Amino acid sequence: MTTAEIVERYYDAWINRDGDMSEVPLADDFVFVGPVGNFDSADGFRAMAGQFGPAATDFTVRHRFVDGDRACAFVSWNLAAVPGTMTAAELLEVRDGALVRAEVIYDAEELRKAAAAGRV
Repeated sequence: MTTAEIVERYYDAWINRDGDMSEVPLADDFVFVGPVGNFDSADGFRAMAGQFGPAATDFTVRHRFVDGDRACAFVSWNLAAVPGTMTAAELLEVRDGALVRAEVIYDAEELRKAAAAGRV
């Protein structure tokens, strides 16, 4: 499976499967780095994605670049509890047919406020 195919499965899980990452090849020691949470295992990430995925609406990949074993995507989504559309850059790394790392970069201030208020 190519990097582009793996990345396509990853975003399909967000867009069409409510964050169900069961069909996405993740390395056991998959690392996710983000402004409101970090994970160092595929199991931890899958659990988070399964909770976050159903809460996200209108998840869109605005543009995606693939270069060898790395990809960069610009994505947008909405959450009912957070005003406005959230936009992020995400860096993905593939090795030996599996995603090994994802780093998402966005302004999480409104998400943190919603979480502190118990809305998410």
